[in-house]
Amino acid sequence: MAEFKSHYLSLGFYVNGEFHKFDGGRFVTEDDATIEVLTNITDAERVDEPKAEAKPKTARKTSAK
Repeated sequence: MAEFKSHYLSLGFYVNGEFHKFDGGRFVTEDDATIEVLTNITDAERVDEPKAEAKPKTARKTSAK
C-alpha cells in the first residue's frame, strides 16, 4: 500500500483517463499505475516507505593460509 500527501487538500489527477482526487491532502492506493503517476507529480509526496525486498546476505569466503 502506498500513501501520498499533497500540499493541496483536493489535488486531482488522471490515471488512464480516470479522474482521481486527494481527500484532505491524502491519497492511499495499491494500484501500480496510480503509484507511477503520483510519483511523477511534483505536488505529491510519498509518505510511506516502499517495502524493499530482503536480500539474503552471503557470507564472505576467506581462504585459509
